[in-house]
Amino acid sequence: MSFSARRIGALFALGLLGGCVAVPNWRAEPAAGSPRARCLALIGDMDEAVAAHDVGDAGAARIKTFPYLRIDRFLASFRHELVAPGAFEDWVGHLRWLDDKARLIEAANLSADARASLAARHGLADPEGIGAAASRCGDLLLKVEVLEGTVEARDALVRAAVAPNHYNQWQRAAGLYPVTNLGAAIGYAQWKDENTRSFALSFEPHAKSENIMVYNPGARADASEASHIVRAAPRTALGLPKFSASDVAHLTAAFAPVFEIETESNDDRLGSAVWRREGDELLPDVDVSSPVATTRLVYTRFEGLVLPQLVYNVWFPARTLQGKFDLLGGRIDGFIWRVTLDENGEPLIYDAIHACGCYHMFFPVAPLVRVPVPEDRDTREAPLSPISAPRLPPGERIHLRLAAVSHYLINLGAKEAASTPSTYELESAWASPAFGERSLPLPDGGRRSFFGPTGIVPHTERLERFTLWPLGIESPGAMRQWGTHATAFVGERHFDDPFIFDKAFAR
Repeated sequence: MSFSARRIGALFALGLLGGCVAVPNWRAEPAAGSPRARCLALIGDMDEAVAAHDVGDAGAARIKTFPYLRIDRFLASFRHELVAPGAFEDWVGHLRWLDDKARLIEAANLSADARASLAARHGLADPEGIGAAASRCGDLLLKVEVLEGTVEARDALVRAAVAPNHYNQWQRAAGLYPVTNLGAAIGYAQWKDENTRSFALSFEPHAKSENIMVYNPGARADASEASHIVRAAPRTALGLPKFSASDVAHLTAAFAPVFEIETESNDDRLGSAVWRREGDELLPDVDVSSPVATTRLVYTRFEGLVLPQLVYNVWFPARTLQGKFDLLGGRIDGFIWRVTLDENGEPLIYDAIHACGCYHMFFPVAPLVRVPVPEDRDTREAPLSPISAPRLPPGERIHLRLAAVSHYLINLGAKEAASTPSTYELESAWASPAFGERSLPLPDGGRRSFFGPTGIVPHTERLERFTLWPLGIESPGAMRQWGTHATAFVGERHFDDPFIFDKAFAR
């Protein structure tokens, strides 16, 4: 597609052509040349350039009528609960933070020519400062349009702050979902029967003769101190515990798992996300000489509380093809492990998916137990909890046993982390200026996200997309960015649903 064609498509997508533009009733026309007018123009032009060059970040969704704010499922869950003193201000501050981080990433991933064009159009001396300029504009617009704005503006924001649904209902309708989902339900039941039996076995130390590579976290920290950090954390008006950067680093190091991976080939080794040039083609790849887990601190809601979650995302070079017509194999594979801490800073529940959103499993820690849900009585995928996870004695951490090729989680247990030659580093997804795999250096200069503008890693499509498309998920089996994981083919579930544990677990 030519640049001009992409540009026209981007303009339509952003609603910037002719009659597509509608000024909201609450937004008075800014005076020409005023700071507000200049900032709206900069934000609009930047969004146009980001869309035209396919460098949008999909981790949080844009709010169309408030282009300097973004929303995720967690924050969207509060939109009708903003009556406590300071709650609205706390909420919009987090919406602004999401947009600020995404814009810095998008600015870094724009080409030098695109940044130079934006800088020249808006009188900026330094093209490298586009992201910072957009950040200042976002802060100003939030202040004058929302925090100092009318009640109508605030009400309009609450109505517009809706998280996206990563299921396409039109696609389900076209694919006769009420019929085609039955085959998927049978396939899921078969997978569940075949691949969860191993959890019934005791978790024994692997024999030295076994071809298992063990990866310890390179950074470690004391779990008891981590619990103290959580208990002592001040809370925002929305109830979110506030942590410093050093607090977050301590928490992620304290609860990082040990990976025990059955290894048959290079495709079963952990690595880090990179871009490589293969001939004329630029392809995503995984560098196994540098094992990394991308980490992030996020939040969930349980029993009326906001609880911290620690997320660990690791990458493999591939899921090795097992024949020409392997539906599941392909370039790049990923595994995501999540630790939800209770109000005392101790693990409440663990859960895991692959980076495609597939194979979601839950491992509650006693006294938390799985409770009946409506999905247990029909064909929808109910939350799968093969076993409970053990409580962690002092000095021990969770060990995860992953299978070769499929990288399925096949068992887990608590053990002391023995010294091994293989380690992996913890890299924060929010650490600037790199932002983890959301802004990677290119072999020929410049930067690009590992993820495309819809959150999918390019070139990771699987053949299963031709059989599972009627279930309404874009490119089933492809690797995805945080915030875009639909985790059930039959029914609907998102990995970052803030009430996901409230629905199926109780103490």
